[in-house]
Amino acid sequence: MTTTDAPTDKGGASGADRLLAGLVLVIGAFLVLQGLRLPLPLNVGYLGPQWFPIAVGVLLIVLAGALVVQAARKPAAPPAEDAETPGGDWRAFGIVVATLAAHLAVLVLLGWIPAGAVLFWGVARALGSSRALFDLGVAVVFSCTVQFAFTAGLGIALPIGLLAEVL
Repeated sequence: MTTTDAPTDKGGASGADRLLAGLVLVIGAFLVLQGLRLPLPLNVGYLGPQWFPIAVGVLLIVLAGALVVQAARKPAAPPAEDAETPGGDWRAFGIVVATLAAHLAVLVLLGWIPAGAVLFWGVARALGSSRALFDLGVAVVFSCTVQFAFTAGLGIALPIGLLAEVL
């Protein structure tokens, strides 16, 4: 039997799939435990600040289970002979890293809304979107929505930056 005739695994999770599911499970469990440890302020009713990390943690735990089921059902991928970049998409990774660095650099100075818009727009571009103006519009709307949700919904003030001087 030659190396091309070797039997392949037709099912089951690969090591990378199990690692990803385990990492998602650990992060979810961490969020649930930390959410349960948050003190409940006296001035809140039914939902306090701990419900959000607990909800996200539970969703991550469910996602980890779904990842394990999906990995167990899919057949093993055949070896890629014509892969463009064997290590992944380094261009997209570089764009995301540069976008995150720009976001962190301007967050305090300009505030959440422009910095968040830069972050969302840059990640959309890195993931292959070719509609720059549309992406920018969606990024600004999403950034404003996040600002409003944190400020009005959770009572958490995100950095305002120069926007405070304009308003």
